[in-house]
Amino acid sequence: MHLNECPYSPPDFIIENVVKILKKCNQYPSKTLFDQFRELIADYVGVDIDNVYPFTGADSALRTIFSVLAKPEDKVLYVEPTFAMVKVYITNLGLKPVAIQSIEDDEWWYVSIDELLSKAHNVDIAIIIDPNNPTGSPIAKGDKEFVKTLAKSVSKYIVFDEAYYEFAGYTVVKYIDEVPNFVVVRSLSKAFCLAGFRLGYIVGNKEVIAKLSSIHTSFDIPTPCLAAGVAALQNKGYMEKIVEEVKIVRESLYEKLRKMGYRVFKSFTNFLLIKDKRDLESSLRKHGIYIKKVGEELYRITVPPINIMDKLLEALGDKT
Repeated sequence: MHLNECPYSPPDFIIENVVKILKKCNQYPSKTLFDQFRELIADYVGVDIDNVYPFTGADSALRTIFSVLAKPEDKVLYVEPTFAMVKVYITNLGLKPVAIQSIEDDEWWYVSIDELLSKAHNVDIAIIIDPNNPTGSPIAKGDKEFVKTLAKSVSKYIVFDEAYYEFAGYTVVKYIDEVPNFVVVRSLSKAFCLAGFRLGYIVGNKEVIAKLSSIHTSFDIPTPCLAAGVAALQNKGYMEKIVEEVKIVRESLYEKLRKMGYRVFKSFTNFLLIKDKRDLESSLRKHGIYIKKVGEELYRITVPPINIMDKLLEALGDKT
């Protein structure tokens, strides 16, 4: 429960599609299959094919964005705490971090939008993980004016990471034609249960997409992964059922943890954030349960299937 993976296996029809194509893996990935995957992404998002581009995971997309759109010494604004790879890319590419701190409230963490917009005037790039990882809280929540104001404030680009879009239900992709310096990153790892296939994509203005895709080819994504992505997007019903189940279990787990006296926060994602002075990471490991420490006294727990929830609650009830 420490990596925010989907706790369910990919459905049989995806595995069957992958197995069927394995005999062609003596050849390079097919451009026809790549283009089919790209077209299905565009259809899923509701944009033209030139507004999207597939990557080997959202991590790869973010790495390309930082590498292509930023120059050494550029200032990058982000919300703290944040997705760990954001800091990794900033550090390794010689960029300068500009952080704004999330504020802990009773049920949610929140960000001062005024402070965020104020700091944006002095940066080159702003990256917004929305919903935030690891707090699970909304930031822009699809607000058009916020996006447009932020885009005008930064000197170069704004990036929205919507890895948890399916669980949150809100998005900013509908503004890509109005905001030219804007790119959205998404993933098929979470709601689509394809983390091992490493599939992600970007959405943006056609010129930005052309710039970011210029250093990539249709050979980049392995053939089995393309086959999995095509099958998943052709049959989205399974994903929608999983998302609904995760939401139900998430709310139930939240309420039960609160009743047990845990400081737990609401979430728009597939995980919950707990604040506790004890070493929950080590304590749960004794029960064969792995969670992730993401800050001082902060622990992120992936929402488990309902049949695993009781085991988790029992382990959390053991205060030793």
